[in-house]
Amino acid sequence: MYEIKSSINFGFYFLAASIIALLLSISSVFQLTAWLESIEMTLILLVVFAVVFNLLQTLLGKRTASWCTNGLSYYTFFGAQRYAPIEFIQQIKVHRFLCCKFTHVKLEQKSIFLLSCKFNTQQKAQLKQLGYSAG
Repeated sequence: MYEIKSSINFGFYFLAASIIALLLSISSVFQLTAWLESIEMTLILLVVFAVVFNLLQTLLGKRTASWCTNGLSYYTFFGAQRYAPIEFIQQIKVHRFLCCKFTHVKLEQKSIFLLSCKFNTQQKAQLKQLGYSAG
């Protein structure tokens, strides 16, 4: 079976780090009440932990998406492996937001967004050969 593994989307992690830095700078510039500052720090810590957790899973190979002639194999945020057969995949689109590329896979009943994975130019050409249209 022919398989294409996605690569790491470093733009996603750069954007997440920029958002964290922006939140930290906002908290240092403005004099907020203790209640608002504690909420903001909690939000910053949650975002940091989510991004670090996601990055560690990606670097360890637990957050990849693999395309093959039979469908898509991917991992959810909590690390559970899922499989979408080729019959259920209706459309594949690549969206850009600032410096990030997000892969949107539209299935019959739901949509999947691959944030931490991306495909390079060679992989997109291979996907088109397999019958997917990733643009």
